[in-house]
Amino acid sequence: MEEDESQKTEAPSQYKLDEARKKGDVPKSQDIATLFVLSAGIAVLLTLGLHSAKDLARYMTVFIERPEQFAVDGGALQRLSFDVGSKMVILLSATIGAICIAGLAGHVVQSGLLFTAEKMIPKIDKISPIAGFKRLFGAEALLTFAKTVLKLIVICWVAYAILAPHAREMPILVAMEPAALMPVLVKILLELCFALIGIIAVASVADYAIQRFSWIKRNRMSKQEQKDEYKKLEGDPLIKMKVRQIRMQRGRNRMMAKVPEATVIITNPTHYAVALLYVAGETAAPICVAKGVDNLALKIREIATASDVPIIEDPPLARALYASVDLEETIPAEHYQAVAKIIGVILGVAARRKSGDSLQSRVQNAA
Repeated sequence: MEEDESQKTEAPSQYKLDEARKKGDVPKSQDIATLFVLSAGIAVLLTLGLHSAKDLARYMTVFIERPEQFAVDGGALQRLSFDVGSKMVILLSATIGAICIAGLAGHVVQSGLLFTAEKMIPKIDKISPIAGFKRLFGAEALLTFAKTVLKLIVICWVAYAILAPHAREMPILVAMEPAALMPVLVKILLELCFALIGIIAVASVADYAIQRFSWIKRNRMSKQEQKDEYKKLEGDPLIKMKVRQIRMQRGRNRMMAKVPEATVIITNPTHYAVALLYVAGETAAPICVAKGVDNLALKIREIATASDVPIIEDPPLARALYASVDLEETIPAEHYQAVAKIIGVILGVAARRKSGDSLQSRVQNAA
């Protein structure tokens, strides 16, 4: 296994990461979910909680400072219990609801909406005592333990830094009336809450970076895996090359099959050959039905000779046509005049042959 891991030196492909995601393997920081939950809980407590606390303080103030005004009959106690209970139910329901939604949002923010049954499939390594021991005392578990201890140390230090200045005020706070004490306690509570959120926020960013690095490292690939993946997605390169060769050969055969139908072959004379087709009344301009260089040009000339297709040597025109026109396309307008002279001569080839002049000499005279 160590040998296999040592061979995985290449960064994972996007396909490998997507496949890992489908299996539920995504970088995820529990601190981010904790940050969302903590923020939602504190937000609810700072809104509904403070309002409920003020009401409870009002009840307790009456009960402590003016107990003689507090009715002890059953109806009064029932109303008080209902008021206090209803406020606590609302506060707890809102807090639990906000925490649940925030916890879900904390996971969605990291990995999106991900539904997979892969994690629910029983695996031997999940119930193996040896695998369980490795999970408890492995490098990842030790790293998690170290992060937890570090966060606790920082939280305790920050809490001490916030509460220490208020320790000297403790005798004064104890002697204060509940109505005056509440704002002071709220101020201290806010300082603690915001400090805690700040610590968790910093920890969550660092932890997510660590988790993502670990995720990338966990999904690294060997060179053989990269080759196998490429074959799976793109196909075997040798087979693809063979398919391209077959397609090129078929296209070349189709092109060669049209050479006997050409009106004229314009050559370099040895390096370039362009076969043009022109049918009066059917084609608006000459069409390139075949073209090639070197061996392919030689093959075009051989087929043209065997099919009695006129071959005209015009090196500049042959090179220009080869570079400017594709198969099954009409020639560019700038070559109309030169090609028209050649085709004009060819249309009278029979008469010219009777006069004894060669076709090539007639074309040169026309030019």
